[in-house]
Amino acid sequence: MLGMETITNKEVSVRLDNEKGVLCLTGLLAGTMVFLYDSQGELRGKYKFSLPSLTMEIPQQGTYVLVMSHPNCQPEVRRITYSGI
Repeated sequence: MLGMETITNKEVSVRLDNEKGVLCLTGLLAGTMVFLYDSQGELRGKYKFSLPSLTMEIPQQGTYVLVMSHPNCQPEVRRITYSGI
């Protein structure tokens, strides 16, 4: 096995439109599962990433944790705060 490089989702770009409450993810590996949890640990959304970008609506203002899980790499976790301002 030559050239085994580590594949990660570290290059993912997470952008939040704070007015609309819309989150846009780009640069994820195809086949990545994306989970959105609220500050209480409740699952608020589950998405399978296949296109070059993924857009999701944030249900309400608050702090969320985004977990991006791919079978070939370590999970990538990002914290998001939707202030609605």
